[in-house]
Amino acid sequence: MLQCVEHLRRLLVILLEWVSLALGVFVASKWGLLAYDDLAALAAVILTMGVLNSFVRPLVLGVYLIVSLPVLILTLGLAYYLVVLLANGTVLYLADQILSSFKVTHWALATLCISIVSWLLTSALGIEQVKPWRRPPKKGPDDAIDV
Repeated sequence: MLQCVEHLRRLLVILLEWVSLALGVFVASKWGLLAYDDLAALAAVILTMGVLNSFVRPLVLGVYLIVSLPVLILTLGLAYYLVVLLANGTVLYLADQILSSFKVTHWALATLCISIVSWLLTSALGIEQVKPWRRPPKKGPDDAIDV
């Protein structure tokens, strides 16, 4: 029973992240930064971007972080936010290329809008604090205190 509750919690976190992404795309479309045909196209955009965020974005973000390491060191890590925005823009570009019913007109502003709206919603709902629920629990006894 406890394992079932953990799976439901992880599923809820992922669902809330996708809802925040949907709201970000919706707000960006209302501001004229991107366009989609209808609600079915919006659902396809969210599904595509959700899958890309789950599987492609970590790889892209890792490559961008390695390439920008000297800049990150010089700026004492402040350039990390620009690297994250660049990775989000890459996901947005890939979604635009995959879906014919989705067009982005202003890349930088759309990426910034989606990122800010998604960040605001996830912060307001406390999703960042429950993200460890997405990971499966560790197996075996873990009573040792690491120093």
